[in-house]
Amino acid sequence: MTTNSPHRDRADHRPYIEAVRVALPLKDIQVGAATFDTGRVRSAAMTLLAPDDDFDEPWHPTFTSAHFVELRWNEQDGWSLLALHASDAALLPTVWHRGFGVLLPPEEISAWLAVLLTMPALSSSQDDGPYRSAQQHDPAFEAALAAYAS
Repeated sequence: MTTNSPHRDRADHRPYIEAVRVALPLKDIQVGAATFDTGRVRSAAMTLLAPDDDFDEPWHPTFTSAHFVELRWNEQDGWSLLALHASDAALLPTVWHRGFGVLLPPEEISAWLAVLLTMPALSSSQDDGPYRSAQQHDPAFEAALAAYAS
């Protein structure tokens, strides 16, 4: 039986996000602390820190010229990367969606970012979500998410 209760038997998403955060430096991607939202739709965000000028694989100007670059996740759409650029009186967003699911392996997210940050033309945005509804109880998703806590 399916229920519409958004908070029934919800696994903590923090261990999964932290697993991704730990995988990023293995691809020489520096990241700030993660922020978490445990509201109706679980989500997280973390600022990516631009590499030093002498870095072997410098970021593409799309990202080095951004006001800030943030990696985001939510339980319905999965992973995305936001770059905000200053323009006169506003910040203009550019968003890339990883696509292909919500709980992708951390190594896959870090490999996607390594390519996207250096050669964005090779990593098109996959706007094929949402992949699930936070309103529907999904025991398989909750079990997969909970597995990162062990």
